[in-house]
Amino acid sequence: MKEKQVAIYFHRDFDGMVSAALIADYVKKKWSEVQLRLFPVGYSHKINWREIPLRGDVSFVLDYIFHPQATYWFDHHQTGLNGYDGPLDPNRHFFNPEKTSCALLIWEVLYNTFNYRNLNFQNLVKWADKIDSAQFSLEELINCEEKALKIHLSLGIEADNAYLIELTRLFIHYQDYLISSQTHLPLIVWWRFEKAKKMRTEVMEEFKKKAIFDPESKMVFFTMSQDFLICRWAPYYFYPECLYVVGILFMRNGRYMIIVNTNPWRQSKQFINLGALCASYGGGGHPRVGAITVNTASEAQSISEKIISFLKKNELGVKS
Repeated sequence: MKEKQVAIYFHRDFDGMVSAALIADYVKKKWSEVQLRLFPVGYSHKINWREIPLRGDVSFVLDYIFHPQATYWFDHHQTGLNGYDGPLDPNRHFFNPEKTSCALLIWEVLYNTFNYRNLNFQNLVKWADKIDSAQFSLEELINCEEKALKIHLSLGIEADNAYLIELTRLFIHYQDYLISSQTHLPLIVWWRFEKAKKMRTEVMEEFKKKAIFDPESKMVFFTMSQDFLICRWAPYYFYPECLYVVGILFMRNGRYMIIVNTNPWRQSKQFINLGALCASYGGGGHPRVGAITVNTASEAQSISEKIISFLKKNELGVKS
């Protein structure tokens, strides 16, 4: 019998990798003769995403924008439909923006719809949900003692496709054991985490020098390299009273990422859906976290200025 080619497209973060591991585990256990192929995807693919032909006899798109060719789709981002207004098949397309992570959505759908649950993934799902919805304290994030947080931090250091695919394969193989207290971190994670830990002081100092805080609107703005991602909590450490963070990151692939976040530990009274705001500029995200990827510094600067103006207008009621 010919092997069925199964392609799994997943978002390039902890939640996306755990989501891919859950689906891979289900497919391997329930389907016969399959060959899995893993494809990390990010918002750099968004512009022509629907025109990109998906591979495999069967394709899954997880924690990412809807693709009409996908055999199965799971997502929890409010911007997941990306303007698509066609029909969704309730037996193949699972979209729930109320879920705090895609891993949790898949965990529940596999049980409720497909009568399958592997309890050996329970802790990974818990941490995917905790990380994606920022349900941890600032102290917990700074100390970074949990293996799941160490893996999360390692994604800020050379997280190319090869690393994301290998890490996802480790999730599939070792399941919860990968983040248990009974095992050591894999070397591919350990050296990235150690490198990130050593870089922290330098990155924090750079952020402190470059960050601009507006006490009136309680907004932090900065421009830095991708290294910021290993200290993504820095704005809330130095400016605990801040409400919004807008940053421009120069990525190692030569592109620019604009990040737009709310303070997870202090919320504005004026609710603004940041994911929808970023989607209007070609990005996406959640209500309180969004991102946009562009090709040039001038594009990044122009968009970030418009976003800052919009946030100030809504927070202070001033004219942009």
